[in-house]
Amino acid sequence: MFIYVVFYIALLFIIGIIDAKRVNSFEDFAVAGRRQSQTFVTLSLLATMIGASATIGVMGRVTSLGFPAFWWLGVGAVGLYLQAFLLSERVRGLEADTVPDLVSKLVGRVPSAIVAIIIIIAWPGIVASQILAMSSILALVTGRENNKTLMLIVAIIVILYTTIGGQLSVIKTDALQFVIIGLSFVATFVFLFFFAGKDSSAVFAQITPLNESYGIKELAIQLFIVGGTYLLGPDVISRNLVAKDGKTAKHSAITAATVLIFFAFIIVLIGMFININYTDLNGANPLIYIISDVLPKPIAVLLALGLLSTLLSSADTCLVNISSILEHDVLRKNRVWASRLWSVIIGVIAVCIAFFKGDIIAMLTGAYSVYAPGIVCPLFIAILTHKKVKPNPILWITATLAGGICGALNTYILKDMIYLPITGMGLSLIFSLLSIAFGSKIATVDTDK
Repeated sequence: MFIYVVFYIALLFIIGIIDAKRVNSFEDFAVAGRRQSQTFVTLSLLATMIGASATIGVMGRVTSLGFPAFWWLGVGAVGLYLQAFLLSERVRGLEADTVPDLVSKLVGRVPSAIVAIIIIIAWPGIVASQILAMSSILALVTGRENNKTLMLIVAIIVILYTTIGGQLSVIKTDALQFVIIGLSFVATFVFLFFFAGKDSSAVFAQITPLNESYGIKELAIQLFIVGGTYLLGPDVISRNLVAKDGKTAKHSAITAATVLIFFAFIIVLIGMFININYTDLNGANPLIYIISDVLPKPIAVLLALGLLSTLLSSADTCLVNISSILEHDVLRKNRVWASRLWSVIIGVIAVCIAFFKGDIIAMLTGAYSVYAPGIVCPLFIAILTHKKVKPNPILWITATLAGGICGALNTYILKDMIYLPITGMGLSLIFSLLSIAFGSKIATVDTDK
């Protein structure tokens, strides 16, 4: 299995090296030249969304929650549908390079800098979660204990591969990676449910959207916090920015949301099947367990590569986006060489985070709990009212800080206050509406005269 992984990573590096020669500007590095087709945007969007949380993380939640683990991706699909029908064409039309650049065009430079800082602080935790999960896969492939040395190896792979070709190579490799992801999970599902010789009827008997462990309260919180990041998260929005036009961005989001629902069912049913039919996991993640002990070698190799693909495709996108934001929106420059340097530095920070935190979902939820309450409502309203009202910058910043601080308090200090992120989002919404009420109306030109 190890030789297949080495070949696969080498292929990604080759794509990166080829595209490195085509990165002639910051726009090439950050948004892939804004000329990507619907096929590539859709596949890249799916590959980016299906990372550690959607695979290894969701599998862990299946063990404790059962079928309601579906909602981690289910609310993501809801957020993506909303983005497609309400925002995608508007966002693409603004010709922004990053989410903070979007804010700069809508509200102003100071709010843009605040959003940039929030993303730069919160998003390395997402890269760390991918590195942590990848080290588990490499431990299985190499037959060695999952330790900090493997984490370091994983980090080097991700950092070097990302810095070589930027967003141009990320788009291409994402397409390849999602094909592998899709094939691997469909093949695994077919084998388990039709050829493993186990009873699958109990799995379907336990399909219920909510249960005692996961009720309407948990769903509501997840809808706003996780769903909000699929609506306006930096990585998802970046796929609007690389599309060749607004219609491409919209149709790509609709297609990706639909496929995401299908994938959510597949991954959760696989997890339920394993938990019901294999009782000797001994704390191992279900996916890791079946690769080593259940699946025939061809499917096991394919699934290992699929898992590696989910993690690489999310980590490289995050690194490109964070480094682009740091260079473009904080330092106000457009240097490609510097953006590559920031990718290395941010990757090192992510490794340090991974060393000290071991819960993938906790790291992702922590990042989402700061970003979603602070930025989703203000940005959503600013986009919808663009060309009609320019938000009051002070009130808009207040909205961002009110939500972000509540989320940060829940994540890092008052961890038992589960309603704080929702409270923060409510405050953020109120101040966002006030920023429009006290904003500056934009005069329209009557083209008929």
